[in-house]
Amino acid sequence: MRCFRIKLQDSRFKIQDLKYLHLAFYLLLLVTCNLQLATAAENRPFLTDKDQFNYAMFLYRQGHYAVSAREFGRVIEYFPGSPIIPRAQYMMGDAYLNASMYKEAVNQFQQLIRNFHEAEFKAEASLKLEIAERKLKETAVLSFPKLPTVKAGPPEKNKARMIMAVQVALFEGKDYKEVAGEMERLKAAGMDTIILRVFHNRNDRFYPFVKSGKLNNESGVYFNTTRSPVIEDILGPVLALAHKKGLKVFAWMTTRYANYGLENKNDLGCKAYDFSTKDIVPCKGLDLFNKDAVTHLEGLFNDLSAYPLDGILFQDDLVLRHNEGFGPYAQLLFEKDNSKRLVPAELYRNVSENSRGGYSANYTDDFWRWAAWKNKRLLDIADRLRMVVKKKNPDVKFAINLMYESISNPPYAMAWLSQSLDEAVKQGFDYYAIMAYHQQMQGELKKEPYEIYSLIERMTAEAVRLVGEPHRVLMKLQTVDWDTSMPLSAREVINLAGKIQEAGNISLAVVPYRKDFPFEELNR
Repeated sequence: MRCFRIKLQDSRFKIQDLKYLHLAFYLLLLVTCNLQLATAAENRPFLTDKDQFNYAMFLYRQGHYAVSAREFGRVIEYFPGSPIIPRAQYMMGDAYLNASMYKEAVNQFQQLIRNFHEAEFKAEASLKLEIAERKLKETAVLSFPKLPTVKAGPPEKNKARMIMAVQVALFEGKDYKEVAGEMERLKAAGMDTIILRVFHNRNDRFYPFVKSGKLNNESGVYFNTTRSPVIEDILGPVLALAHKKGLKVFAWMTTRYANYGLENKNDLGCKAYDFSTKDIVPCKGLDLFNKDAVTHLEGLFNDLSAYPLDGILFQDDLVLRHNEGFGPYAQLLFEKDNSKRLVPAELYRNVSENSRGGYSANYTDDFWRWAAWKNKRLLDIADRLRMVVKKKNPDVKFAINLMYESISNPPYAMAWLSQSLDEAVKQGFDYYAIMAYHQQMQGELKKEPYEIYSLIERMTAEAVRLVGEPHRVLMKLQTVDWDTSMPLSAREVINLAGKIQEAGNISLAVVPYRKDFPFEELNR
């Protein structure tokens, strides 16, 4: 979940009518995740046509031909006036040819020859068109008729199923009896899964039924462990209540930002490149290239696995920004894996201060290599944590949070977050949680609601194509305005959910849980 901060004072609310009582109570309880608020004002990189092309070329050189063809296509789609479009179209055809996608290759080479008569590589394109057409004919001759469909046997016992979930930042109940009542209503409405926040950052709001830790504003976790401050063990009681009501429970847990109790241990802290001073400086969270930091995380997740969980959702902090991931440990590992030193000056070109107070840069080939290397490191750590948990509880399912850009703008996600849905799919998570927060996307992308809904529909279809099974795509829908904390129209969310589910048995999660939300309408 992309998180939000609420700053409210009781004096600002004068409840004059009982119909506003629930809303005011909800707002006062709304949690502050204090992680990575992503708004339109955030200092994000702007990718140029050359950045997009270079990213696609990086994928091509790595042998990811089908994916690179998609990214060459985005040069044409996103930068229709770019002078490098002919080259991008040629490379798209060549990538399809190398991927043995001959029909697509023929189409691209034909378009290039027809539309760009003066292209310097027209002769080469004509030659490759002939090769693609010949290969297409050969495959047609060798193709066999499809065999009749055989019905699958009974489903595997431990296979992931479609879920209808609520992501709980806070329950509203003041005690476990009231929480049990909330669970009964969720179950009656057709929801089957609770994604429960089990971490607590400084300045977050406490669950109303939690008594300890409130006076000293402590950060920590909501389960028993010796590796982090424990606010209170709520996971055990909530699990017992939920399972009694027939609900599954996923623990929603931080990774990189789980440095609770270790904030002053600088050696374990993240390192970033400061564009203004050109120094390596501390950044938020753990240094995931430091083996001691990773061992700390493994210990936390080992203790978490002692509970009878149904699943775990990795928080959206398992990312590294475009200037994060430096320091001595990253340097050693990068040089070992790539036989090359990690030098910031070789990653960025044309660095300049932008109007938002941050820095913009163009990315070199070395940058894309580094970003992909960071992505691999993050996914390897996720896999290590998964293995730790499954040693104790092999049936636990895993979901990974992914920003919407991982589908709508893959090079942007790779550059800014070191995140890639294509690569995550190779790791075989049970669920891929796509943060399709429509109002946030509308603000960041400066588009009309109908454009965002259409984009989310296309994102859903693309996620299903990449993942392969609709139920393993977990589309997360926003129920609250992150900026004002006011509830969004339930009808908006329900209509969007209906559009998403037209793609098949898509799993859904509403974020955050709202007691007043008409969950039963999601299941009609």
